[in-house]
Amino acid sequence: MRLGWCILVAVTAMCLLPGLHAQSDDVKPEDMKFDIKRQPYERTLHPNETERFHEVGVGEIGLAWNVFYTARSYNISDIRGVDNSLANNWLYSFDPWGLGVRAHIEYRISNEWRLSFMPRVDGAYGILNTQYPNTHEIEGVPFRRNYRGANDAQKLSLNLEFEFAARWRFLWFVHKFDAWMVFRRRQVRAYDSLYRDPQLGVLGRIKDRERVDWEQAYVVGTATGIGFEFFFLPESTRFSIFALWRPFNNVSFRGKGGLTNGLEVVIRSSDFELTNQFGIFFEASVQMYLPTDEFNDVYYSQFSVGVKFR
Repeated sequence: MRLGWCILVAVTAMCLLPGLHAQSDDVKPEDMKFDIKRQPYERTLHPNETERFHEVGVGEIGLAWNVFYTARSYNISDIRGVDNSLANNWLYSFDPWGLGVRAHIEYRISNEWRLSFMPRVDGAYGILNTQYPNTHEIEGVPFRRNYRGANDAQKLSLNLEFEFAARWRFLWFVHKFDAWMVFRRRQVRAYDSLYRDPQLGVLGRIKDRERVDWEQAYVVGTATGIGFEFFFLPESTRFSIFALWRPFNNVSFRGKGGLTNGLEVVIRSSDFELTNQFGIFFEASVQMYLPTDEFNDVYYSQFSVGVKFR
């Protein structure tokens, strides 16, 4: 019985083999192709992104603009004079009416590395009215005296900056060149009009009792340091904090100058979205410098808030 089943299976196989062999000979290599249809690549946007307002992709260059209101407070104290400061009080030395613009050019090398170039310019105007002594010449007397008087100052301050940053994930490696400068018109009015000697009486009149003094100050230098972006926050509300060392900065005020170094701390928004096209830009920074042989109490603080758009 088993022998009969084996013979039947062998005969059936022999009948099928020629058909299978003929069928395999009929299939040509060019007919053995797979029909693959490639779908076009579509960028996946995050919920807070649009086709116009989105993160820069790999190999892409992005350009964003920041237009902002700005206010700043600053000071340089001259150790030699009576009226020795640009501003004698941090709270009252603000230039409160300011406007600025910044461009952010970003190139994304890979998923982890980016390059950022950020030129910036802003200016502000302020008024400072104070009372303190000023040095005056006296008619007919070969020396000068200090008299208390009113000082009504109008100030125009400018800030120029170019920042370069290499970014790895949430770390920023920053280097920048910047300069802030102040132009001040000060109207001086002495309260006294005569010079009186305690023993000899009136010896002369104050020669420049009312006058206008023009002054300017400059701080030009570099900064380098590192920043940290708070990546764990929602993408639409992230911000970064920077700690920068300012190694070479030239301070110039009243015809004197000197090199100093200091520190700078910056807090800046990354992307605070308002609408599909606009985001919020804000920044707060403080620069603090070591005293020199000619100056002390040198600092610069600034706050800016505005909009970001592409």
